Amino acid sequence: MPSVLIVDDPSPARETLVELLRRAGHNVSLVTDCDEGLVLWRQQRHEVAFLSAPSSSGRMGGAELAARMKAETAQVYAPVLLVVSRHDVDARIEALSVADDVLSRPYLPNEAHARLEALLRTRELVDQLRAARAESESRSIADGVTGLRNRMFLGERLNEEFKRSVRYNEPLSLIILTVDRLREVTADRGPGFGDRVLLSLANASLRSLRQIDVVCRYGPSELAALLPNTHFAGSIICAERIHREAARSTVDDFVPVVSMGISFYPGKDVTDPADLLKIGSRALERACEEGPGNICLYQHQGYLFQPKSS
Repeated sequence: MPSVLIVDDPSPARETLVELLRRAGHNVSLVTDCDEGLVLWRQQRHEVAFLSAPSSSGRMGGAELAARMKAETAQVYAPVLLVVSRHDVDARIEALSVADDVLSRPYLPNEAHARLEALLRTRELVDQLRAARAESESRSIADGVTGLRNRMFLGERLNEEFKRSVRYNEPLSLIILTVDRLREVTADRGPGFGDRVLLSLANASLRSLRQIDVVCRYGPSELAALLPNTHFAGSIICAERIHREAARSTVDDFVPVVSMGISFYPGKDVTDPADLLKIGSRALERACEEGPGNICLYQHQGYLFQPKSS
């Protein structure tokens, strides 16, 4: 049920407008003072507001209330119909700068009702468009195989987290991982099987990490895990968790063995977000060269170790 805030002094026109709105199925909140209206609106966030309160000495007017409402809902379309004097040109100009529609006082209840209904329809359309856009954007940064965010999203978050780490002098780690022999297995058993293995690895990684960590699809057979506020030793612990959880996530008779490359900030060779990706990829290559199931931490030189299987 759409909610309507009315800030207006008592009058036959106001009572008729309230009756018309309630007959149309709207929930009407009625006050006479803009300060009270602001408090009530902050509590209920009405879908549309009808403000017919001229400013006076020491009293907030409808235009100021409309401006405050707009400032507090910058990301939401909250339409306002403002009523001003027919002969006050300055007030009308001010109203047009802050409100979505302007009506002259004295107003006709039927006209006010029709304009409020039009604003509600516009709000519904704007909400539908925003929802569709959000869904489209979500699909554009989601990987269809694993359900994880994609490489574009990883780049955006990496930039944000790197700036935060530099600003607050906090550590940041990145793990790039792959299932060993995944391409061979996919060629032998088909792309559908390879997709199932990647999905299994994605779920194993999510189970192994914290909610604040970000796991993304990084390449055809690679995932990446961004670990905020995680230092050198912590990244090794996370990598070992993923390694153990992946080994338990069998797909049919195939037991995934995972190799990983780790980069971290602060580090000798890390001066920007791209360095973490470059060094992490180089570390993963080194780990894979040494054989299945290795983890490589790479700064100015590679450090390899074989995690325990249990």
